[in-house]
Parts: sequence; structure tokens; C-alpha cells
Amino acid sequence: MPIRISLLLLLGTLLFVGCGPKYPRCEKDENCHAGEYCVDGQCQECRVDSHCAPGQRCADGRCEEIPDYCTSDGDCGENERCERNRCQAFEVTSTPEPVTSEAPPCTVEPVYFDFDVDELDSRARDQVNANFRCARERGIESFQLVGHTDPRGTEEYNLALSDRRARSVKRYLVSLGFAEGQLRTMGRGEEMSTGTDEASYRRDRRVDFIER
Repeated sequence: MPIRISLLLLLGTLLFVGCGPKYPRCEKDENCHAGEYCVDGQCQECRVDSHCAPGQRCADGRCEEIPDYCTSDGDCGENERCERNRCQAFEVTSTPEPVTSEAPPCTVEPVYFDFDVDELDSRARDQVNANFRCARERGIESFQLVGHTDPRGTEEYNLALSDRRARSVKRYLVSLGFAEGQLRTMGRGEEMSTGTDEASYRRDRRVDFIER
């Protein structure tokens, strides 16, 4: 009797299993093949995106490729970059070159003297220093130093005074490191003077730097 009951139970179980939905219909995932899922009573390839491989999405139970999917910029085409796993086009704009205003080249200026003086004061030394730096910057290797005076005094005296002024400038340039052999001096006296009063006389009392 117990054996008969066991056989009946086994038969009932087999009948119950045999009465399950016929593939591809299903009631649960277990009714489907491995790697398939029961979706709306049908065995499908996927139910959600996570059931698909990277770069795919679940659409109507099937895994399909995601258009323009990417994981890095290298997966995208020219002028595209990868943003949120999608290749996005971006506008290429050229960066304009920065506008730089070049400083004008330095200039060598005359050195001015007080009345009846041939020695350099502090302002005159500052100007000689500036001229020395400018010569180095521009690669000037030689000068002719031409001394001048205002028209007051005798012609002979002014000629000698203008020469002494030119020589004073030369000595200071040499002390700064300028090659003595590249400096020539000349006194022109009052020959080039144009002044008519004290203010304009000052412009006459000078040494000009002439590039050679």
C-alpha cells in the first residue's frame, strides 16, 4: 500500500510538471532556457538593460546595440568626445594667438652738461649708463662721441671744452666695460649751437652718441 501511494504522488508530480506552459511561453524565469527571462509570459533575451552586454540595451526583450556608445574619446570619431557613454560632436574653435605688444627698441640719447662744466654729474652718468645698456641690447659696438657747447665764450675755449666733455663720456663708458678702441671723440665747440636763452642753451651743452 505505501508503495502504491508513492507511485501515485510521483505520477501526480510528473503530470503537474508536464502541464507547465510550452516554450517559449512561460510563467517564470525557470520555464525559459539558460540566459533567458520570462517577460510578459514569453521567454525573452532580456528584461532590463543589465541583462545585456556593455554597449547594449534591452528593447522589447532583445539586446540591441546602443548607437554611438563609447567608454572613452578613442571610441569616437574626429571632432567628437565621449560624454556619459555617448559620442558627442563638439565645435572646434581655434584659439587666437595672444596679442603681444613688443616694446620699442631702446634709443641712445645725448648727455647734457651744466654751464662751463666738463665733468659728469649724476644725471649725466645715469644717461651714459642707459646708453651703455642700450648699446649692449642692440649690439652696437662702436660710437663717435661728439661734444658741443652753447655760444657763450670764445670759439677756441668752447672747442676745447666740447672736446673735454666728449673725453669725460668716453672715460666713463670705458669704466663700464666698453672697448676703448671702439670709441672716438671729437669737439665741435659752438658750431652746432641753436640756443637763444638759458633753457635752450642747455640743449647745446651736450655730447652726442653717433653709431659707427
